[in-house]
Parts: sequence; structure tokens; C-alpha cells
Amino acid sequence: MERAIPVAGIAFAPLTRAEALERIERYVQEGRPRQIVTANLDFARLFRRDPDFRAAIAAADLVVADGMPIVWLARLRGTPLPERISGIDLMDGCAALAARKGYGIFLLGAGPGIAPRAAAALQRRYPGLRVAGALTPPLGAFSPEIDAALVETVRAAAPEMLFVALGAPRQELWLRAHLAELGVPVCIGVGCAFDVLSGRRSRAPRWMQRSGLEWAFRLAQEPRRLWRRYLLGDLPLFARVLSEQLFTTHDIPESGTG
Repeated sequence: MERAIPVAGIAFAPLTRAEALERIERYVQEGRPRQIVTANLDFARLFRRDPDFRAAIAAADLVVADGMPIVWLARLRGTPLPERISGIDLMDGCAALAARKGYGIFLLGAGPGIAPRAAAALQRRYPGLRVAGALTPPLGAFSPEIDAALVETVRAAAPEMLFVALGAPRQELWLRAHLAELGVPVCIGVGCAFDVLSGRRSRAPRWMQRSGLEWAFRLAQEPRRLWRRYLLGDLPLFARVLSEQLFTTHDIPESGTG
């Protein structure tokens, strides 16, 4: 088992995207419910201030680095992560794997009509992909009745992979709370991936993704919603964690269950 790489307290698996997909295929074959987290700098901010979110991330079966700042911080510390694995890229790879192997996928979340459009886009990209369900839940906090209905709908569809787009920390907390009930071998929170796949939102050019500037592209798209998060939350945190990574030594824990 590989040793996890700690960045801002979060233990990241040092995997490439291809290796992560190999792990995911193994999870499907084993059949036990597993939660996968694609964590970025904003996750690190939430991890530090929200004990429930911290517990959910710590309990996850696999955590990969979704963000170049995470990759840079690990590299500067002398414990490099091989590459960034974004939620949308991991979801795309999972869809390709599912189409090859006959696995069913379920999309839950995003705005009205977005999940079915994202599912249709994936089916066009990967002919033969089996979509077990694509559902937009009601807006706002879920009542116990809605929670139970959502879990039962997913469980009855019996997908091998579940993608949840409720935003962090909500998607991670919801999956952690219902993981055993859902009974899905691979459960991943994917943030805004449905919006991008459906065409509702554009993704940054590849050079911006590689350069760690995808956040700037998103900020330009939604300045009123994101300026506080990026400019007052994530950037100061990056500077603080950079200082911690350079001047503080940490033991490197073993990764999760693997």
C-alpha cells in the first residue's frame, strides 16, 4: 500500500489518473461501498474549519489531488504527487471504464435538467454507456423523507458508480452519511462537473488547467459568487499552508483502506 502524502492535513493518495481508475475498477469488483474524494485548496479550507467535513474526508477510502496548488505544495515539501486528478476528469475516466465494462452509472445533483443532459453527453462520448439514473434533487436542505427517497431511488437503480454534484462540503457529507445504505461500490462528489458536461458552463482552456489558473477562469465566469471564496479564503490559505509545508515537518501517514 502506498504511503499517503499530507497537504494541509489531508492525506492524498500519490496516484496518477490511470492508477486511480485501476483502483476504482478494483472497488467495483469488490462490491463494497467506497467513497472517493477529489480535494482541492477549498477543501483544505473547509477541512480546517468544519469538524464534520474533516471526519468525512479522513474516513474516505481514496483522496486524490484536484488542484495544482495541492500538487505544488506537495512538490515543495519534497513529497510530490504525480499529477492533478480533477473531479470532472475522474468522472470522464469512470464513464469510459463503465462503458467498456458494462457498469451502470447514476448522476445525482446540479440544477434542474442538468444531470440528464450531462448523462446524455457522456453517452454520446462513450456509446454503450449504461445510465442507471440521472436525477435533480429538490433545492435546499433535504428533509428526512427526501433523503430516504433519494437513497432508495439510487439503491433500487443498483449502479456501480454514483456521481454526486451538490457542492462541497454538502456532497461529501451526504455521501458519508448514506454510504452504507446506498450500497454503491464507487461514490464520488464531483462539484460542478455536471454543469461542464452538460454545456451549461465552460471549462478553462487546457493551458490554464495545467498552469493552475482554472480558478481565475471560474472567477471571471462567476465573480459575484466566487470572489470571496478565492480571494479571501483560498489564496490566503495557500500562503499559510506554503509556510507550514516549508518550515514544519510532518509524519507521513499510511493512506486509507486502499
